[in-house]
Amino acid sequence: MGTDTLRITVGQGEEHRTAARERLRRAEAGERGERIEQDAQFVLNFEDFGDVETLMRTSNLDLLEAIATQRPESIRQTAAVVDRDYREVHRNLEQLESLGVIEFDDDGQTKRPILRGGADSVDISFSIGSNSVGDRHEASA
Repeated sequence: MGTDTLRITVGQGEEHRTAARERLRRAEAGERGERIEQDAQFVLNFEDFGDVETLMRTSNLDLLEAIATQRPESIRQTAAVVDRDYREVHRNLEQLESLGVIEFDDDGQTKRPILRGGADSVDISFSIGSNSVGDRHEASA
């Protein structure tokens, strides 16, 4: 996974917090040489299956693929790339923005959808187990 990969996880919030505490402990101890800081803009964890369901809709995954591979310059161009109605694509992009997966680069005339933090790819990881995701209702960034 590259350094410009948006990592989307499900049910792994505690693991992220533990890893962050460990990095902080090592940095405070003066450890150098290996990557200590977490690039938080490239990690997004969901704790609610409703958010995961929204993200995993085929229409939304198609949009993420188009944004990552085609790099459309506007919402209209994004709609053309996926061969869908502009209004529907606009609504889906707003959903992805509300989840924190994409952002809009606004140059005044057009809104260009980009992956969060300017990432160039997406990695999605699920963890279901003793600390299951189902009853929590928040998305953390």
